[in-house]
Amino acid sequence: MTGAQRFLFVLALFTFGLASMYTSVALLARVTPALFPGKSLTNLGIIKPLAKLDTPLVTIKDPGANSVFNERINLLVLGVDKRPGYQFEDNENSGYLTDTIMVATIDPVADTVSVLSFPRDMQIDIHTKDFVYEDRINTSYGIGVRATGSIKGGVEQLKLDMKENFGIDIKHYIILDFEGVEGLVDSIGGVEVDIPYDLSVPDWYYSDDDVNATWVSFPPGVNQLDGYHAVAFGRHREYDSDLKRVKRQQLVLESAMRRAFSSGLVNRMVRNPREMWDAYAGTVKTDIPYSKFPGYAVALKDTNGKMKTYSLGDPVNDVPTMTPFTTDAGASVLLWNAENVQYWLNQVFTKAAYAAASVEIQNGYGEDGTVRAAALGRYLAYVKGLPTVYYGPDAAVQPRTSITLYGAEKRSLAEDIAKWMGISPAEVIVLAKTDTSLPDVVITIGKDFKVPGG
Repeated sequence: MTGAQRFLFVLALFTFGLASMYTSVALLARVTPALFPGKSLTNLGIIKPLAKLDTPLVTIKDPGANSVFNERINLLVLGVDKRPGYQFEDNENSGYLTDTIMVATIDPVADTVSVLSFPRDMQIDIHTKDFVYEDRINTSYGIGVRATGSIKGGVEQLKLDMKENFGIDIKHYIILDFEGVEGLVDSIGGVEVDIPYDLSVPDWYYSDDDVNATWVSFPPGVNQLDGYHAVAFGRHREYDSDLKRVKRQQLVLESAMRRAFSSGLVNRMVRNPREMWDAYAGTVKTDIPYSKFPGYAVALKDTNGKMKTYSLGDPVNDVPTMTPFTTDAGASVLLWNAENVQYWLNQVFTKAAYAAASVEIQNGYGEDGTVRAAALGRYLAYVKGLPTVYYGPDAAVQPRTSITLYGAEKRSLAEDIAKWMGISPAEVIVLAKTDTSLPDVVITIGKDFKVPGG
């Protein structure tokens, strides 16, 4: 072999090696977010040894956007009214009422988890194959089970109704019965719940099987609850409303999350996913495949237990979201304020780039500017889902509306606001955030102001 031939041979090997490496990196770039939501090769540390190659890699550019790299993980969590001793089989007999309906959403970019509760008596549109009619949300799952003869059919029905009524895309589901919740709570050593006075429960003759009963009570203050009593506390609504029951369930859930982290359970899920999977597989019914479990465990661990709970039953600015109503058939249901519901949906599913952001609106319009500022505030909070919008002091009257960004952290938010208001993002004024009390963005409406979308 001549020198020239050896050179060409080595060059060919080098080229093949680079091509193989690029193919591997490209494959990893695609597979990584599928197995580890919210992660790319850069933030998992996989590509640090390859940094000098300057290989263009896919990274997260728009936190909170709906892409395979950073889309939220929306889990439908159902607690079904199946009594101990009943069989939880995958057939038409599994169409129990759903006592608990929650959507847990993990933002793998902001590393947060939020849980939204739906009052069980909330009246929604039920979308069946043949027609649409109104009924309580807790009937949706059972309707699907009876129509298809399967748990999956029940979940698909509720997923469809979640999408049609609230615009929520559900990725996976988790179903528990009373015994399942008891087992989970007992497995972490019980929960410590600090019960406020308005959620306390005096003596209550409680039965979990409609046969055997016992007296239970949950006084105000710190209560240590085992699985049985945690379920009893979360189910109580004899003296008050379903909205109070939602609050009790959230107290148990928040305590369980804290306990899962403090006991090391979450760390064990990450270190030994197969062991944890096998230990809890018989306790719940879920369509989460084991292949995704390690990635979801990492996403949960990365939240450090930062969980916020919300309820569609809560009022907004003292305006009730739910209104009790009795149908012509005599059923007690809850009618809902669509604007308030949208507000809570925006709070829960906030785009990560907007999370923890504050926006102040100032009146630089002059007379009648207060009304315009209020209209803008409602648009930003209810339509665009900004979590914190408030009104600042009046400013000097100015001919044009201005947007001021303090610091660079929320630049994408300021630029989005500019686009919504028909202002060029290049016109956003950027100033240093010299005081932590300053808002992230200040909008001063001027004489040219028009309500977006109006």
